[in-house]
Amino acid sequence: MKTKIFLLLLLNFITIYSQIKTVTAVRTNMAPQIDGNLNDEVWNKAIPFSDFLQQEPIAGSNPSYKTEVKILYDENNLYLSVMCYDDEPNKIIAREMKWDGFISADDNIKILFDTFNDNRSAYWFATNPLGAKDDALLTGFEMKDFNEDWNGVWDVECKILENGWSAEFVFPFSTFKFYDNEKQVWGFNIQRTIKRKNEDVLWTSVGQNLGIMKISYAGDLIGIEKIKRGNPIYIKPFITAGAQFSKNVNDKILEPGLDLKYGITETLTLDATINTDFAQVESDRARINLSRFPLFFPEKREFFLEGKKFFDFNLGGNNTIFYSRRIGLKRGVQIPIIAGAKLIGRIDDFEIGLIDMQTAEKDLEPTTNYSAVRLKYDLLNSSYIGFMTTNKAYSKNLSNSIGTDFNFSFNDFLGDKNLVLFGALAKSNNNDSPVNSWAGNFFVDFPNDFIDTFLGYRFIQSGFDPQLGFVSRKGGQQFIYNLEIEPRINKYGIKKLRFQPVESNFFLDGSGNLETASFMFSPIGIVFDSGDQISFGMGRTFDYPKEDFEIFDTTKVKAGKYWETGYGVEIGTSASRDIFGRFEFVHDGFYGGKRSSIQTRVNYTINKHFTISADYQKNIISFKSSNFSTDEFGGRITYNISTKLLSSIFTQWNNELNEININYRFNWKPKIGSDFYIVLNQVISTENKIQSKDFAVLAKFVWMFII
Repeated sequence: MKTKIFLLLLLNFITIYSQIKTVTAVRTNMAPQIDGNLNDEVWNKAIPFSDFLQQEPIAGSNPSYKTEVKILYDENNLYLSVMCYDDEPNKIIAREMKWDGFISADDNIKILFDTFNDNRSAYWFATNPLGAKDDALLTGFEMKDFNEDWNGVWDVECKILENGWSAEFVFPFSTFKFYDNEKQVWGFNIQRTIKRKNEDVLWTSVGQNLGIMKISYAGDLIGIEKIKRGNPIYIKPFITAGAQFSKNVNDKILEPGLDLKYGITETLTLDATINTDFAQVESDRARINLSRFPLFFPEKREFFLEGKKFFDFNLGGNNTIFYSRRIGLKRGVQIPIIAGAKLIGRIDDFEIGLIDMQTAEKDLEPTTNYSAVRLKYDLLNSSYIGFMTTNKAYSKNLSNSIGTDFNFSFNDFLGDKNLVLFGALAKSNNNDSPVNSWAGNFFVDFPNDFIDTFLGYRFIQSGFDPQLGFVSRKGGQQFIYNLEIEPRINKYGIKKLRFQPVESNFFLDGSGNLETASFMFSPIGIVFDSGDQISFGMGRTFDYPKEDFEIFDTTKVKAGKYWETGYGVEIGTSASRDIFGRFEFVHDGFYGGKRSSIQTRVNYTINKHFTISADYQKNIISFKSSNFSTDEFGGRITYNISTKLLSSIFTQWNNELNEININYRFNWKPKIGSDFYIVLNQVISTENKIQSKDFAVLAKFVWMFII
């Protein structure tokens, strides 16, 4: 019996890895001109390939149109050309110009390079027919492992032609980390999307549970020999100038600063910052909190966003021992950062992340040092065991947290299925060192095309208090089980059906009593070939607040046990349309009362330069003795002159703060890595009468030097 099992596993291994595809890059002494025209004579030296297959809608089918790719390189750069043939070029969808914009709503090309060829991490690049740029770092095989906040040094130019559209890329080798080997073998894959057909075509990794995100199923890029990454130093001096005017404060700002990036080795990168400034960052979205738990706000500052996946430590939900917004921010107010450094990369089988930041004294906040160390050791094909510690030190106070985790990821479970086994354990240590200061998260995940199921267990003790982390709630344990079934139809205009027999969540307090619970059930959801979708759901929830708490406009919710029932519908239209959006309606119980909730978002692309979007959420809540409603609005107007000249106006308002917040941003990119920003922020009170509360205007100029 054991012999048969071994032979079956061996056959599966041989079947998978004997199908690895290979493409060869050809060396050239003459660089092509990067202008989107593929008629440079040097491209005739390259070895073309066009053996693509559909990934969507029907995996393995022939593409509607041919796609041809060529790859060249010289001593300093890798060059790649793509010709996307199309019999109806007037129907090509091309609207996005912003860097890291919504390219997936257009016809697009996506490229993956696994430069270590270790099946663990990859560089991801994308463009559309307008030459918009999108780049990211990828670890794992799901969108949660996708860090779009990384920005590399590379370029692309595209053209819409009579027989389709073309793209011409240049990637400096200094953009990548790779081993210093004479002959390079990189993992490689490329995908083209024909948006009006909702069709994705892939060079390799084709299958229902596969796709471009599956790094371990990428092909091999060979032929690159005798190259050096080099150790360039990227120096980015900047200066911020501006003024802020409010009722009691009139301040002028003139602040210089410096960012530096240096490749210490071919696998390690040091980032340093002095007098750090985030003037160009868009303000947070204000939200009305109708729960008794704190809201989580995402990081937006570039220094912390690049390489943020190195410092992830998953304790379930948003809970973690490292939350970068604890550094330089206090209740939304900026605390000056004197200086900081970050080291990320690899040494042999270890993935390493170190960060150290020093903030200045401001008002009642003392000067404080923040640091974190993250280590992961590679196991098997794409798994790891890890360790992390975080520290916060000021005056004579020191608090730290330590944690260890493991992640066993299998891409070939039962053939081509995905399976993830995860566990994390952490402890906080503050001056008072409480006994009950542990937290843990363990789950089994089976995220696949037909069946997606998740079983998890989490606990956070009452004394767990990571000073550099985020905890939404503590003093209990949580059990989670979700099951989603999505059979593919590919008939009658229906791509697939979506059934969710169970989505459940139970939270027990420290004594083992049920504190919150939810049971959700979605009897039917439909994803259409057009990209439109609709789903229905219903469920039952329970909450047991043990103390009274206040929500909107001092409305008080009494302590007690609340069982509620609800139902809802969600409709979404395809992003390939000029006008698309999402609408959701939910009617449920709310702490003994009733709630009707509407959320909607609409995006209208007038042309490739001009886009308008708006979102609105309303809650109508009624109790026996009172009722109230909440309103939240956000709107954005974007006018992009080109991929290097961008502008937008964002405005938001809700009836809790009764403030209109207007944010205008203008961004000019004179060259890769350099930026000029003009930012205007206006806060207008609408509480009693419309009047200005705060106005700020800032200009920031960043110029990158490479030495």
